[in-house]
Amino acid sequence: MRIAAIGLGVLVVALGSGAALAAGGGGAPSGGGSFQMPERQLTPEEQAKQAYNQGVRAVKAADKLSKSADEAKDEKKKTKALDKAKRQYENARGYFAAALQRKADMYEAWNYVGYTSRKLGEYEKALQSYNEALRLNPSYAEAIEYRGEAYLGLNRIDDAKNAYMQLFQSSRPLADQLMAAMQKYVSDRRAAGNAAPEVDALAQWIDERSNIARQTASLAPDAPAVVRWN
Repeated sequence: MRIAAIGLGVLVVALGSGAALAAGGGGAPSGGGSFQMPERQLTPEEQAKQAYNQGVRAVKAADKLSKSADEAKDEKKKTKALDKAKRQYENARGYFAAALQRKADMYEAWNYVGYTSRKLGEYEKALQSYNEALRLNPSYAEAIEYRGEAYLGLNRIDDAKNAYMQLFQSSRPLADQLMAAMQKYVSDRRAAGNAAPEVDALAQWIDERSNIARQTASLAPDAPAVVRWN
């Protein structure tokens, strides 16, 4: 018997309908009625974008919780907010990892794997992810800034300075953001009684660079837009 060929799209629908019916769902109701077509399967790229956007939302929620923890006066409230923030950062990283499983060259997702890893205190893992993001897009300023903050977490001061100088030429707002992180680094170490010469040297460098930034503020480049997949 000769079997007629069917198009790939029809074959997918047929297989999808069969799977739905086998699972007890989809298809025509037993009492009659219209046939319910299964939803179109998302492409891997669409799935990646969807996971990425879910991750961005989770990061925003985690950042908000982290800020609440910083501002909390009560230790129990602080601890509770930090625990919630940690879980949200972990959830967000899972979404970005899922996005990369479907689109391995999504540098924005690599950047956010780095961001969430850094927020979880996993600085080496963060650096690996930032490096991959910048391998895919060497001019991605946001990853340069985030990587600079990871360098600070590892006490790699010279690398953080180099990141700042890169941003000073390409994205002054992100350079300012990294500068604020460097100022906090110095403040935190001095508050902890760390009077190491390299901390004082960094403080002097910050003062010099801050003066230069103020003098050249009118020449500052625009900030790059944060990428969100639609």
